[in-house]
Amino acid sequence: MRVVQSGFTLLELLVVIAIAAVLTGLAVPSFRASIQSAETRDAATAFYGALTTARSEAIAHNDSINVCARDLTSLNTPTCVTAAASSTAWKNGWIVYKGATPTTNGPLLIHEPIADGLMLGTAASPLVFDAAGRVTTAVNYDLCRSVPDENGRRISVSRSGRVSLELRQC
Repeated sequence: MRVVQSGFTLLELLVVIAIAAVLTGLAVPSFRASIQSAETRDAATAFYGALTTARSEAIAHNDSINVCARDLTSLNTPTCVTAAASSTAWKNGWIVYKGATPTTNGPLLIHEPIADGLMLGTAASPLVFDAAGRVTTAVNYDLCRSVPDENGRRISVSRSGRVSLELRQC
């Protein structure tokens, strides 16, 4: 009686692995671009959300609310970078707080650093929403991975305090 064996030969298995490797190699660059686009979108949405939260809290509490770039030198105590700091300070995260410093009344929101390679650029001075939800000067924050970047974002704050988010090519 003859025994019938079922399964794959070693040659068939190697051919399937080679085909899978080629297809994976073709898909990885596209997948990486998707991940980077998602990181940019995620960081822009988080910053937009922090600014709109700060404005809403200022109006709700009839008091000024500050948003500043986060200083990572002291991880135990939330502190803001100094006004003379680099315009890339926002990439280290941000703090939304009420009062003179983030430790006065405790921070309302602390955001962790954004993904590596992303730059959130503008002056590092704090943004202050007054009791009516307005700011003294309109400001634009550009979020880009590199130049040129087709997936960049611009978060704008008008003098009236309105926060907007839009696509921007950097």
